[in-house]
Amino acid sequence: MVKGGAMGADMLCWNLMRQIAGGDTSARNLWLIDYILDIYVEYRFTWLNKYPVLIAAVIYTYLRVIEDHMTVPLANLRQKEVTFVSSLIREHFTEVCMNQQIGLGRDFIRQLQAVSRIPEIQEIWQDLFYNPKSLSPHLTGVLQLLNMRTSRKYIQSRLTPDMEKKIQFLTAQVKFGNQKRYQDWFQKQYFSTVESQTLRADIIRYIVCVIHPPNEILSSDILPRWAVIGWLLTTCTNPVAAATAKLALFFDWLVFDPVKDNIMNIEPAILVMYHSLKTYLAITATLLDFLIRLTYEYHPPTVERFKAGVGAALKSILEKRVLQTLDVVLDNPKLEPELRKSIKENLLVLLDGNTQIENVFLDNHVQESNNLPIYNNIKSEPMPILNSTLTNHSIPSPVLITTSANIIIESASSGTKQPPPAPIITFNQPDPEPDFSDEEVDTKEEVIEVKVKKDVVEEAERERIFEKIRGLPTNFRLPFEALLSQNDMKVANRSDLLDEVLSALIEEQLEKTKREDLSETLAYLYKSELEKPTVLEDTSSIIENLRISPVNELVSLVIELKPSDKSLKMKNVLRVLADMITFMPKVAYKLLIILYQLLEKDPHGEEIRFKNNNYESLYKNLLQFRGMKLDAQLTQDLKVCWECEPLVFPYVCPIAYIWYVEETDLSNSTEILHLLVSTLDSSQLQDLTWKIMQEDVRFFESDSIVPVIVKTIEWESWEQHCVWTLVESHPNLRLEDILPVIPQLDAKRHPEALTALLLLFRRTASLSSGAVNTLLSRKANLKDRFVVNILIHWDDSTPDKLAEQLSAILVQSSGGSPTKRKRGQTGGRGNTSPAPIPSPTTDNVLAHIDHLRLAGSVLVFNEDVMLAALLQVQSWVTEAQKSKYKELLALVATAEEPDKKPSGTTKRPKPTPRPKAGNNGRGNSSLSRTRSGKARICTSESDSSDDEELRPPKKTKRPRKVYSSESD
Repeated sequence: MVKGGAMGADMLCWNLMRQIAGGDTSARNLWLIDYILDIYVEYRFTWLNKYPVLIAAVIYTYLRVIEDHMTVPLANLRQKEVTFVSSLIREHFTEVCMNQQIGLGRDFIRQLQAVSRIPEIQEIWQDLFYNPKSLSPHLTGVLQLLNMRTSRKYIQSRLTPDMEKKIQFLTAQVKFGNQKRYQDWFQKQYFSTVESQTLRADIIRYIVCVIHPPNEILSSDILPRWAVIGWLLTTCTNPVAAATAKLALFFDWLVFDPVKDNIMNIEPAILVMYHSLKTYLAITATLLDFLIRLTYEYHPPTVERFKAGVGAALKSILEKRVLQTLDVVLDNPKLEPELRKSIKENLLVLLDGNTQIENVFLDNHVQESNNLPIYNNIKSEPMPILNSTLTNHSIPSPVLITTSANIIIESASSGTKQPPPAPIITFNQPDPEPDFSDEEVDTKEEVIEVKVKKDVVEEAERERIFEKIRGLPTNFRLPFEALLSQNDMKVANRSDLLDEVLSALIEEQLEKTKREDLSETLAYLYKSELEKPTVLEDTSSIIENLRISPVNELVSLVIELKPSDKSLKMKNVLRVLADMITFMPKVAYKLLIILYQLLEKDPHGEEIRFKNNNYESLYKNLLQFRGMKLDAQLTQDLKVCWECEPLVFPYVCPIAYIWYVEETDLSNSTEILHLLVSTLDSSQLQDLTWKIMQEDVRFFESDSIVPVIVKTIEWESWEQHCVWTLVESHPNLRLEDILPVIPQLDAKRHPEALTALLLLFRRTASLSSGAVNTLLSRKANLKDRFVVNILIHWDDSTPDKLAEQLSAILVQSSGGSPTKRKRGQTGGRGNTSPAPIPSPTTDNVLAHIDHLRLAGSVLVFNEDVMLAALLQVQSWVTEAQKSKYKELLALVATAEEPDKKPSGTTKRPKPTPRPKAGNNGRGNSSLSRTRSGKARICTSESDSSDDEELRPPKKTKRPRKVYSSESD
């Protein structure tokens, strides 16, 4: 599937990676890791690079499993993983690691830290702290990544589906006190080996970030999250794994922001400490000591931000009433005096002080390595480190975590007001640990060394391009050599040299390999131009008159030659453009933007558009050289845009619909629609609405709208809101086109769609047989107020027409025919619905009419035709239906023994009127009479005066005579 570029291959690879278990070095797991890695290596440039989200998952997954492959027998596999992952990180750092839409976030730092002593990863680690611009021109420091939340899908991906199912069962089905046998089974199944201890951090991170129980579970006797985490911590036998597990528990505390972060990410840690005080005091003490050291020693240059985050977390715990007071945890007399003193000096000051997150700025936290503080007269390293078990080579690291089987507070006894950090913390345990070098690292020398290595790599890449240039004809080789050898050349000179290349291109036919070398050379020389963003950072708006060399120059050549020109010149230019898209997929959607902007500013744009279609057809003419159909080409290019520049997508997507909707299946594509609504903000939605209402763009067609909407009803609420806003904006769509969707909607699962339809009905719907028939086809449910609300609306406005429609459908559903012709049975616009309207059953129709009666509707039951239909159906329904709807059918019941009671005095039971306010004879005074029971359905002349307030003025005849004649 990957080799053929089949649709869905990326999701298949994602799910295969989910089967890779952390902490598992079995032959089966190692084979799966190696097999998937081979696929990614082989198809990296032709397939993997097209999917930034998948690249992020690959980076996250393989950074995690590298940690498990540190033994000598797995050295070859580890080296293959490290080489591949490190190159992926460097190549895609900006578009993947820093992209908030992709959401790799702060847990990328946590995973990178665990393997930061491996030489290749170490270089990235050093660049992250000392030379961030080498990774991305937009990266200001590690805090920028720590402030980004990691998407749940990556955290979830580190648990196999079977493991995830067991954890969810524990936290949603098992009662507190009955969990031991389940925990013993889980321990035996997943924690039976030494390597499996690293899995505890993955599970804790999953519980903290993914499992957020509703209030019903939180207030029940179901096993709470803190109990599972406490069990994972108390049964951990490896100090390094214990430190990693605690970091996973407290990681969100460091940069917690109550405005955008969830209190559920903070709650488990504080509850573990609170509930462990009685029986596991050592756990509470260890976690408190860990939190203090983590706050002040994890990364000293950003300590103010971490203090603000931890302080905000503690305040939110009190504000959200997670605990009534923190004194029982932070000032408990059972704790050691040294620890209590440390808590008072380092945590309570954060709670009582005026630390505010908004006062902590990123720029104030990034300090030079030679300005790091010195605590207790001990010279600290440039970056403190966590002693792990990876290698004996010491490097700068932002991690300083105390882990010990016994709690050791080293700095509290110093008597100073300084926080308790120590530059290097070792593990106090009986088992021997690997020794690490304590020699200080010369940071400047290391940075220079890394820079030299980068220069070597760049020089090797330049040499490779030089080799390709040497194989080109002279008229290409000379200008390319000049461009490659003079990086600081003036723009005018570079433009002249590019003109030379393009002039030679349209005159000379190149074989495929040389043409691809030429295209790759252009992509290399203009890489910075081709990769520059197309939006302004300050306003997030598209750059006007976007110019990207050499794309603009190639487009100008094509426009001058005309797309209809099939000559050698045209083919050469289009082939080079298609090759550049292959080497750099971003070029495709940027090409669409350039073409559309050229059309908008062309004074003869409309004339060109309707005659030669130069701008539109240029993109289509690339099809034969890219080997794709128009639908597939657009879908692929729009996906690349969504993954690389989500802010640009709402601008690019309408261009595709404006130009190619009639030639493609875009109007039926929910895939592209989903990408669109997932990126829209309120302002962009407004702009799209204006364009649709002005008929500049059209996203939906009346004959295909139903299957599209059916696929959208499971999307997120905001996405559905956007869809319904776009639907309502289309002048070519009528409510009747959407009616077939109604029976497929469920009140509990699809509230967004039903709400949008309800508002559409109230604003635009005219009463028709098609609309009423479709509504009555919905399954009747007293808790589902959708149908009854619309019927009440019609009952208030046109009760006579509603009665005619209901009576006609009721009689027809029973297999009979109405006693007289019902208006609306053959009229209205409902018959033009693109899908056949389902026929409701008698039981369903009676149920909806009964709900209308229970809602207090009066007017429709005063209509002769409605009462006649109920009387007629009464003789057809089953005994079960008679019993079920006896109160409804009793509205038309007549005396079975006329000799006992004159028919003129027989009165029908009356429905309970719906309270109303307003005019039309139904104000507050009529409401009181209604509640006292005086307002009723008229059955004789004597009753007609009491009913005038509830009946339309035109109704003066007495329905009693109708039923008397029919009963006779």
